[in-house]
Amino acid sequence: MPKRKPKKRKPRVRRKSAEVAPVPSIPYQRVRVEWIDILSDSGWADEKGFNKMKLAYPVNEGWLYSKDKDAIKLFASYDKDPDSNEFTFGDRTMIPTACVKKLVKLS
Repeated sequence: MPKRKPKKRKPRVRRKSAEVAPVPSIPYQRVRVEWIDILSDSGWADEKGFNKMKLAYPVNEGWLYSKDKDAIKLFASYDKDPDSNEFTFGDRTMIPTACVKKLVKLS
């Protein structure tokens, strides 16, 4: 069996890291929320399938917009107008406080 020629490796090119604009400071705390959510299924199942159903345990990370006895409100993206300094929020989530298992402040 003839020997194969070794493959030539392409030289690695070092790229300059892109200039990243500074992140504006915002008056909201970054948090991770671990909570319990419902699970539903509109299909048919026997007892074995029904017994296998488990609750969902989602995790959300973002900025804490507000928290009260009823709910926690988070957002995961935002835009800050440089002229007015007003925020607009995206990827918003509202979680019932009774469903929250753990809330951790992130740096």
